[in-house]
Amino acid sequence: MSREDYIELVQDLCEELELGDAGELLDRGLLQVDETLVGIEYLEERDEIRLLADLGELDDGIDRNAMLELLLQANLGNTSFYLPTFSLHPESDHPVVAFHVPLQSLLEEDVDLAFVLTEQLISLVDEWKGMLRDALDSASPATGALSFPSSLA
Repeated sequence: MSREDYIELVQDLCEELELGDAGELLDRGLLQVDETLVGIEYLEERDEIRLLADLGELDDGIDRNAMLELLLQANLGNTSFYLPTFSLHPESDHPVVAFHVPLQSLLEEDVDLAFVLTEQLISLVDEWKGMLRDALDSASPATGALSFPSSLA
């Protein structure tokens, strides 16, 4: 697999979602999907596509340390196919999730990048937002085990 395969996948994505020329997406690596800004990049060393989704601004009153603890637990406890990894954006301080999609799976399966973005990624991001919100709203998030979204367990 190669960067050329990635470029072809992005061109197919732009055609399917009627985004116009793929050049801008390839240059900027940003795409708005519903209400979520998604970064997309090809990691040549790993031969995978990384999709970055901003989980949004933290509500007032959210315990930042509890949130960080939950994100770290999620990083360790999740072994799903897209291997979501959580972090904080260095500029916005928003929680961010990175999904890692093996390029080979997009080339061999009946699943394309448009499907992953529109049918899978956004629903997973919404599930994670809900899981984090629920865990942070509970009285003592550190005492209970995280309940990962069913599609990611």
